[in-house]
Amino acid sequence: MSRMLKKYCLTTITGIYGCQWKKKQSKSNKKRESIWFIVLSCGFALSIFWFYCWWALLNDYSNLNEHFFGFIHRWLDWSVILLFLAATIFSYLFLLMILAVCHFVLREPLYLHWINKVAMLVCIFLILVLMIVIRIQWKEEWDAIHLSIQVTAPFFHIGAVAGVTIVAWFIVEHILQSKKRVFQIVLSIFYLGVVIFLYLIPLAISSPCIIENEYLGPKPALMGHRGAPMLAPENTLMSFEKTVECNASTFETDVQISFDGVPFLMHDNTFERTTDIKEKFPKRVNDESSSFTWAEIQQLNAGEWFLKKKPYKTVQSLPNETQQIAKQQNVSSLAEVLKLAKKTKKNVIFDLRTPSNRSHPYYNTSHNAVIETILNSTIDHNQILWLPNHKNSTPPGFQQVLGEKLDPEKLQQDKIHIINIRYSNISEAEIRKYATANISTNVYVVNERWVFSTLWCAKVQSVTTNACHIFNEMAVPIWHLSPKTYLAIWLTVDFVSLLVILLVCFFQRSRHRRLREFNMSGDNEETIL
Repeated sequence: MSRMLKKYCLTTITGIYGCQWKKKQSKSNKKRESIWFIVLSCGFALSIFWFYCWWALLNDYSNLNEHFFGFIHRWLDWSVILLFLAATIFSYLFLLMILAVCHFVLREPLYLHWINKVAMLVCIFLILVLMIVIRIQWKEEWDAIHLSIQVTAPFFHIGAVAGVTIVAWFIVEHILQSKKRVFQIVLSIFYLGVVIFLYLIPLAISSPCIIENEYLGPKPALMGHRGAPMLAPENTLMSFEKTVECNASTFETDVQISFDGVPFLMHDNTFERTTDIKEKFPKRVNDESSSFTWAEIQQLNAGEWFLKKKPYKTVQSLPNETQQIAKQQNVSSLAEVLKLAKKTKKNVIFDLRTPSNRSHPYYNTSHNAVIETILNSTIDHNQILWLPNHKNSTPPGFQQVLGEKLDPEKLQQDKIHIINIRYSNISEAEIRKYATANISTNVYVVNERWVFSTLWCAKVQSVTTNACHIFNEMAVPIWHLSPKTYLAIWLTVDFVSLLVILLVCFFQRSRHRRLREFNMSGDNEETIL
């Protein structure tokens, strides 16, 4: 029974890996197949890294979706598409790796069929192309991956140590079975080097979340990015009302100037993505947003797209009453949001997107139109975080915000006490340096719990987010360890791993000695006979 089972298993393994279903199998070139196995191993490692990149970039997929909408003019959730691609490639290469390992265990010669070779190369090519595209189009995303590695490094260390411990059985077996002394020495040194490297790698791990409880800073304040776009259509009055419910401290938005001089809220250069302009003004779909008068803009519906396109997974879980309110939203004016901010005592920060058409009546005076609207609202000037245009001076009473990193002394001289930086473009050391100089750091756009937790541990003062309702409920970071606790985990993992490897070596050596003695005794009996 066991022989039959082994025969079926062997047929399945060689059948899938090398398309060898018949008893008579193709001859394999050992050196060539070894090279293909190395290529497979590299491709599998690359697929794991790509899967990791997909997870690390989850924070920024909303930006990616908007970016691609500008090209194809169709809303798609690219996180799902890339997940399907990553999962398919990973699953296929993982299957080939398992089959290859089974060949080693059963002592069968490797033979990878040309179909699997081509498919494997296509998978590797796709991953490399995607990584190159990200490197060119979204260079800053690599900084986000670097940040994620800081967070996950302690867990990777544990997983890597577990991995080298598991393969110890096969490594030791190959060393003892080999008759080539050079191979035994090289493989032993290589494996020992990898083990020592992994045992000591925590010395180089620096994570903001390895911190004593008493040094953990206060929870960062929240700035609602275009309001609360996971709960309501972005940049609408409803969206900012939801921001208030999330206990955010600041409204973050984008301001443009209508053709007749009314500041209104809109992020994109056109109305195509976030309104029903195709129905109201079908011939002006691609016209610049600022080319419309305020009367024309008021005719647009800014809520129905939110329910149709479902830009976030939270949309489908909203109550029917909330969805009905969202459906009736219109494009908001700056004056409406300032009125809400004054009533709820929230700060306001915005990007001023000036008209690109020189024939626009407010091409050179949009800055003045915005200031006039703010002054007419009678909002406290201290509630305005001024970040629209570095070419214009900050009006008296407004809090000046800088969108770049400068020397703290320079910022103090210019009386700037807040900087606004992308979350992956500033280090923990820089955040602490600015804090020492009494300069607050706000980072954007933070949507994932792990990113928020990391920045919390790094003592950032505030974050701009689409997920204010999620972060509002967080009482502590999702994980943080004291240095002593991490040291104890590190030493325990290394000690257990070392103990298991020594036991494997002892067991395999004893087993190998018994087999050798058994074979020698068998040879002696044959000689006597």
